[in-house]
Amino acid sequence: MERKILILFLSFCFVSHQSLIVNALVPAVYVFGDSHVDAGNNALLDTPAQANRWPYGIDFNNITGRFTNGKNIADFIATYLNLPMPPAYLNLTDAQKSQTTTGMTYASGSCGILTTTGAGKCLRLAQQVDSFTSTVTKDLPNAVNDRGQLQQYLANSLYLVLIGNNDYNEKMSQGKVTQYPPSDYADLLLNEVTKQITTIYNLGARKFVVLGISYCAPQNYTIPDCRSRYYADKLPQTLQQLECKLTGSKFTVYDYYQVYSKITANPQNYGITNLVDPCYPEGGSVCPDRSKYFRFDQYSHQTQVAYETAAKECFTGTACSPLTISDLVKA
Repeated sequence: MERKILILFLSFCFVSHQSLIVNALVPAVYVFGDSHVDAGNNALLDTPAQANRWPYGIDFNNITGRFTNGKNIADFIATYLNLPMPPAYLNLTDAQKSQTTTGMTYASGSCGILTTTGAGKCLRLAQQVDSFTSTVTKDLPNAVNDRGQLQQYLANSLYLVLIGNNDYNEKMSQGKVTQYPPSDYADLLLNEVTKQITTIYNLGARKFVVLGISYCAPQNYTIPDCRSRYYADKLPQTLQQLECKLTGSKFTVYDYYQVYSKITANPQNYGITNLVDPCYPEGGSVCPDRSKYFRFDQYSHQTQVAYETAAKECFTGTACSPLTISDLVKA
């Protein structure tokens, strides 16, 4: 029954895609990432990283698949762009893939930048890019059959590359995060991200939002949990170099530290009263008021209110630099 309801919902979203594109700020938004932006891909994969059960989606018409109680970051960003929320690639039929022109998400819970990161059969970044390649070469030409128009469509669309958290998780990285000096490990990840972004660019993409990963303050390398700061601090220069190399490309860095520090410093500004406890501890009861919690579960997935704040801070706030998403779409 749940599967039938999901298909009906996706069909509604699919119809909505075509009716809302006229008012959109960009033609489409394509999403590459992990569980923070997965909209249901993992529900169809053999992996323990699943969100296909209640209370995930409790504030989203009980539609499961997202690792939160409601909408995730990508959902909110799409909404601010006047686009439908990007559907999960694996949840679409071949016919829907060939007619969906407002974007989709290839994100997969527990996966990461490296091909060794993840639990079970999830979609690593390279596999997500392979699926996008299929979208561009096989599916989109059925909806946009003029090559020039297709290239313009791809150049004006937005690409969210929000991945890398799991590469800094000891278990999800299969221990690889501690096998390298922190600076070298950051370089390893950045080389792979650069490679995959270049592939996306060569397919026609130009406007990118790339995640900076770290919860730690800039230049804070003093404790083991801040290893990801090496990646976050090196990312802006890496993208600047890439922008010089890839003609016409535009990049902005989404630094989640900016969001995290704002919320934790003044949680009352966002209506949050509990920063520490998960709203839904595994095996326990879900909290009655999700809007008061920062964390949704014990796996570092946030609540809808936290994701909404994160999306707003990147769209018009200070979390994304040198461009907000609002500025990037106009570039």
